[in-house]
Amino acid sequence: MNLRPPFGSARVASEDRAGAILTVDLKALVENWRILKKRARPGCDVGAVVKANAYGLGLEPVARALTQAGCSTFYVAHLDGAIALRHIVGPGPRIACLNGPNRGTERDHVAFRIMPVLSTPEHVAAWRTYALKEEVLLESIVQVDTGMNRLGLSEKEFVQLMGDADGFVGLHPQMLLSHLACGDEPGHDMNRQQRDRFIARLGEFRTRFPDAKGSLANSAGLLLGPEWHFDYARPGIALYGGNPFVSGANPMLPVAYLRARIIQVRRVDTPGMVGYGAAARVGEGAKLATVSMGYADGFLRSLGQKGVGLLDGLKVPVVGRVSMDLITFDITNVSESAARPGNFIEILGATQTVDQLSAQAGTASYEILTSLGDRFHRRYLPA
Repeated sequence: MNLRPPFGSARVASEDRAGAILTVDLKALVENWRILKKRARPGCDVGAVVKANAYGLGLEPVARALTQAGCSTFYVAHLDGAIALRHIVGPGPRIACLNGPNRGTERDHVAFRIMPVLSTPEHVAAWRTYALKEEVLLESIVQVDTGMNRLGLSEKEFVQLMGDADGFVGLHPQMLLSHLACGDEPGHDMNRQQRDRFIARLGEFRTRFPDAKGSLANSAGLLLGPEWHFDYARPGIALYGGNPFVSGANPMLPVAYLRARIIQVRRVDTPGMVGYGAAARVGEGAKLATVSMGYADGFLRSLGQKGVGLLDGLKVPVVGRVSMDLITFDITNVSESAARPGNFIEILGATQTVDQLSAQAGTASYEILTSLGDRFHRRYLPA
């Protein structure tokens, strides 16, 4: 007996097989990059942070769209991501590896023209040793800490390296970089403090490297004003439609649209409980829709009893806990024509933004986007 599936016939489109559909509007993403570029001061290179698989939306389509639009500088977290990006964008654009070079990876950085961000004396020493051994002048980026206490040379470490005649020998730093801790809060005192510290460090750095550029602004830093722009800006969340600030109107266009497929509609005929742990109670006559999506797809468990979707223009709340592959919504007030298996509940879109969903989950839009799973059918609207 031949039990093999009939692969040569009756194949169903992946969109029809999927439990949810993620649509990425590349035209909106490119327009967000152009909006930020217009806000930058003259001469400031506005690049793109595409780490974490372009914030969960797909490194290859995002990087190709931005490259075609004119973006020439990209920032990723890890070397593997940088190498993958080099294959996508070709030899032209600059690529910076933000997390720095692991020991022994110098040759790969050189081979693929990846600029490492040197954040520790150990990074600098390893890069210097390789440069002297191979007798090459290596392009790199030096990061200084200006108050965030995360990555970057401390003030003491920076002063020691600058005071050492051999501290940066063999290196060809393209820029000095630092990162804003509170850029998403425009009125925070730390923004000016970090800017002033960075200006001082950059001035000292240029006594040794006169052509070195400065980079401080992330998405929010670009919108703080030209005093924070310097020579290279590194927008991330704003490109993908997230609000760069913790409050106020969002100047960016939505990029991600997510719809989850209804697989069952139930009219409750006896009052009872919903989902694991009997976390929610429903009364007689309630109408429930269960969709084919869960925390394995990035719909966080913290959205249980808090999250909201949209169906037929109406907000429908999550009922009970979020399961690995299923979410239940209360659709009691939705029309019968819309409340049918096979229809979709909107999770993300122009009406329900990534910032609104993240607020419901008690987290940041970054986590919502980078948690998006790989089981969705993904559609990319061309740039």
